[in-house]
Parts: sequence; C-alpha cells; structure tokens
Amino acid sequence: GNTAVTWGPGMKLNGTDPFELTRAELELRMKTFEFVNGLRKREGFEKADLLETAFQIGVRETRRFIGEYVLTKEDAENDVRFEDAIAISSNPVPSYYGKRFFYNHLGFDVPYRCVIPKNVNSLLLAGRNLSMEQAPWQSARSMAPNMAIGQAVGTAAAICAKKGIQPMILDPIGLRRVLKERGAVVER
Repeated sequence: GNTAVTWGPGMKLNGTDPFELTRAELELRMKTFEFVNGLRKREGFEKADLLETAFQIGVRETRRFIGEYVLTKEDAENDVRFEDAIAISSNPVPSYYGKRFFYNHLGFDVPYRCVIPKNVNSLLLAGRNLSMEQAPWQSARSMAPNMAIGQAVGTAAAICAKKGIQPMILDPIGLRRVLKERGAVVER
C-alpha cells in the first residue's frame, strides 16, 4: 500500500579496509538521506519518511581463495556434473553478462573441492569466498546456495573432527549420503 523498499546507493570500495568501510558507511547513509529528501519533493511523496536502513553496508565481494578446484564459467554454463557435489546453485547470475543471466538448466553443481583451500590443512571455507570464477560465483554467493553450502561445510567439518581426519581425506560420497539423509539437495 504505502511502503516501499529500495536498494542502493552503491559504490566501489576495498571491503577489507576498515577505514574505507567506515567512510562508505557515512557516505552511503548521507546519500540515503539525500534520496529521501529528494523523494519528498515529488508529488505524492511529500510525507515520505525513512523507517530503517541496514545496520551496516552490504559488501558484495572481497577476497576469494583458490581451492582444490576452481569452478569455471564453462562448468556452470555447460551443466557439468561432479561426483563430489555438495550443493546446487540455481540462482541467476545478476550482472556478469551485463544483464541478469539465467542458466538453461536447473542449476550447477558445487563440488566439495571448491570449499577446500589449496595447500591449507584443517580448514574448510563457506560463504562468498568460494573457489569459483566470477560468473558462477555471482550465482552461488546468493543466500539459498550459500545456506546449502554452509550446511555441507558444517557437516563436513563435524565428520572430520569426529573421525580426526583432514578435509582433503574426507570421502565426499559419504558426505553426500549424510547430507541427503538430512534433507539437503545435492543432486537434481
């Protein structure tokens, strides 16, 4: 009825630099207030008010690691299947192609090897730092795929801790079986 949710404004910054993040927080909040003041000058919006903003800016991308496997754009586009898939990413790619891009299949596999950092023991990684090229990463960094990947990584970490083994040694087929038993979608 009388409520709107808007995105933005946006800016480019180094999301790993706390000083740049602070500057961006201040600048973007000021731009938000300027936007609302400008909106009030439009007919029908004279009484517009800002109810809330996010408690901090959302940084889309910072660093990514090189994993035991780097999922490629071609893997995602060509629907390559992986025996060690721990999740499916079916989200469209928002901007890599210059516009929203929808895959011509139901989603690409996220291999377990994409969450194991190369040459680092006792560590699994989940979140927007996945070992992927830009296009598939833009799909898989979204919330739904990340929840699935997070469940898989947490499950893998628990199994590794229980068995006293390194993530590289974990049998991904066994991991997939446990994930399926717990209701995770690891294949189409």
